[in-house]
This record gives sequence, structure tokens and C-alpha cells, in this order.
Amino acid sequence: MGTSKANLGPKGTPNPIPDWVSDSIPPIPASDSESDEQEDSDNDNGDEKEEEHSSNMNWSDVRRSFTAFTKKTSKSNFKKFTEKYRKASGGKKGLAKSAHSGKKGAIILVDFLDNVSKLGFEDTLEKYNIGDISLLNAEGSINKIAEIFIELDGTDEGSAASYAAVETINKLYNDYTNNPDEINTLDTSKISEYLEFYISKYVFERISIEITSALEEKDLSSSDVKGIETQIEYFIEAEVNLKFSESNFSKINLKEKNKIINKIFEDAYSLI
Repeated sequence: MGTSKANLGPKGTPNPIPDWVSDSIPPIPASDSESDEQEDSDNDNGDEKEEEHSSNMNWSDVRRSFTAFTKKTSKSNFKKFTEKYRKASGGKKGLAKSAHSGKKGAIILVDFLDNVSKLGFEDTLEKYNIGDISLLNAEGSINKIAEIFIELDGTDEGSAASYAAVETINKLYNDYTNNPDEINTLDTSKISEYLEFYISKYVFERISIEITSALEEKDLSSSDVKGIETQIEYFIEAEVNLKFSESNFSKINLKEKNKIINKIFEDAYSLI
């Protein structure tokens, strides 16, 4: 968590995000979507079959497998639980497709860090209308930078993206707080590490929100669920080790960037 916990602040603040980033997840025309789905189906028939039958599942299997995990927090029980969760949620493709704010936040994060690597930290703050944060304390600085994610929606899925974004900015701040000048040497490998961290936090928080919603007043109380979240987070962070073949997103056009981010989310969900 780092030394400070931040939040996205009031919704009424001026939008610091460049216009081209705000529309970074545009609707995909039906013809393009169908074409992409056909390509995916040719490459991954097994996963398509899993998703085809997932709509017939309910959350009772997820609740049972989660309860088993709470009683014995082993890796095998975690895998059984996440397999049931993934199937009940539409498979890895269904989860990635529904991660609207998650993907938008990932693109904003990558673009922000890419600008830091090219322009330097202070010039990037100016570009994003963040301004001077040198006089702010840790929480104030993190909150100010996190305003670049202000437009992530307020749904549960959007809340997971907001949580992941703030946690990533929190990590970024704490990683360089003792040697602030080193942030200007940020390279594509380090950007990939922060993207992986962001996605792991997103996956964890979304599961936590959805499991809490599904289980409260049924099998387990809210406090019971929260008591096991540390173990869930630990397993997710251990499992989501992503490989990035395209680290420098600045050289990729918007449509390709969206496809790559979507594939990254699919890969993340296939690993848990």
C-alpha cells in the first residue's frame, strides 16, 4: 500500500486528461468486432467453448468454491475458485470485454508514464495540467497525480479501475520518493512493470467487489469476505506475470493499442 492512501478527489475538478486520451476506448464497429472475434475463435477454440456454456452457470458454484478456499487457502483451492469465477463471468474474453474502465485506465497510465520517460516528470505534470506538487505532502501529491484518472466511471468495475490507478500512482510515488530525479530515467521495461501492477490490482479489486456482492447475507458476512482478501491478493499478484511483446505504446496507433490492452487483460484473467 505504501506510506499513503490516496483517492481520486471530487468529481468537479477540471479535467486534466488530454482530449485524445478521454476517448481512448471508442466503440468498435460491429464488423470489426466480429472479425476480431472470429480470429480469436480460430486461435482459441477451447476458451470459446468455455464461454459458450458460462451463461448457463450461476454464482452458487462460485460461492461454494470460495467457501472452500476460505477454509483452506491453498493454491489449488484458489485455482478452483477463480476457475468458477471466470466461467460464471463469461470467461477471460467476457471479463476483458467488460473491463471498460480497467482498459481505459491502463491506456491513461501507459501514456502518462510514456510521457514521463520522454519529457521528464515535471514537464509531464505540466502537460497534464497537474502543476507543481513539490509543496504537497505525500497524500496530496498522489491525489493530484491521480486526477488524470478522474473520468473513470462510478460503476463497480470503474471503482476497481480507480482503486488500481490510485494504488499504482501510490507505488510510483513511493518508489521514487527518496531519489526523485531517477523517475526521469523511466524506461519501457519499468512501464511494463507498473502496467502489470495496475492490472493485478484491478483484477483483485474487481473480484473482491463482485464476491462481496454475491456472498453478503448468503454464505458469508462482509467481514468474513474481507478477512480472506489478503490471501486472494497474494495469489493474484503471484499468478499475474505478464509478457509484453509491445512495450512502447507510443508507436502504436489507437486501434492497435486497444486490441493489445484487451489481449493483456485476457492474458491476465487466463493466469488466475
